Amino acid sequence: MTYQELNQMTIEELRVLNNKVVEVIKMKKSEVALDVKESLYVGANVKVNHPKLMGKQLRVEKINRTKAVLKVLNGFGGYTVPLSMIEVVK
Repeated sequence: MTYQELNQMTIEELRVLNNKVVEVIKMKKSEVALDVKESLYVGANVKVNHPKLMGKQLRVEKINRTKAVLKVLNGFGGYTVPLSMIEVVK
């Protein structure tokens, strides 16, 4: 869809389109989180797709329904991170 096509739509049509896009994004994030959750286990070494944690080595401490608690290796602190942002390091 081009910008010109979007510009010709009414506000109500744009709201409906936006709701559909948001719904698809949420569904895809849930699918990714489910895939990660299946391969995740306590003690697994992981990395996180976020600038704040880029390059840090992390280990899974606890797995919740939608998030996991991660501990920083060779450092201090822990983070609660959404499952869709976690990637298991092999």
